[in-house]
Amino acid sequence: MEWIKCVSGQMPEDDERYKDKKVINVIATTNKGVVTKVQRIFNDYANTWYWGRICGGMRAWMPLPEPYKEEH
Repeated sequence: MEWIKCVSGQMPEDDERYKDKKVINVIATTNKGVVTKVQRIFNDYANTWYWGRICGGMRAWMPLPEPYKEEH
């Protein structure tokens, strides 16, 4: 997977995989270099998206990987 820079038109809500979602779980890199799972949440009242559960700016994001599955 490749990191996607956090710029207008390339945010998680712009990605076709998340069409019509109001909560999007992704991995993000913060301005401080921390890599963490975060949520991108739509606020109906303010009609805007925001990053949940973390303070500071985001540099880049990527979708979560597929869960591990045991092969039999």
